[in-house]
Amino acid sequence: MRYPFNIKTISVATSLLLGLTAGSAWAVSVSDELNQSPDVKQFHELDTNNDGHLNYTEASRDSFYTKERFNAADQNKDAKLSQEEYSNYKTAQQKKEVGRVVDDSTITAKVKANILKEEGFKGLQVSVETYKGVVQLSGFVNNKAQIQKAGEIAKSIEGVKSVKNSLIVKG
Repeated sequence: MRYPFNIKTISVATSLLLGLTAGSAWAVSVSDELNQSPDVKQFHELDTNNDGHLNYTEASRDSFYTKERFNAADQNKDAKLSQEEYSNYKTAQQKKEVGRVVDDSTITAKVKANILKEEGFKGLQVSVETYKGVVQLSGFVNNKAQIQKAGEIAKSIEGVKSVKNSLIVKG
């Protein structure tokens, strides 16, 4: 019995099939890589021994991961981070930091607005900065009563932990 294909035809067909399969696998891996979050990509770059985990030495190449943060992220306390532990902890900490910055900005805006509403402060150069709920007042005012009043205004704003009042009476 004769077959309609010869060995050469089968060989060419197999090569084409393997080439197409490899090409689609390559396309899938490129597509997967494009859809990965930056943390997933960074995790894979840091995983130099390709074991699917980061030991402290590998993780510390990411400046975010101090020893303290590494230990906090290591949920199962096995001295290595899975990709999930790495990403979840980093994302949670970054969200906290964004929230803190938003809170500080809101506090600063409220303090400035309330000081400007106060009688006698319009036109004065009073600077307000906030970091982790600590308000720093600086600049020049006309009298000591304004220094005290600006401090009271700042302390009255929700979220203010303390006030550093560096206002100076113009001389």
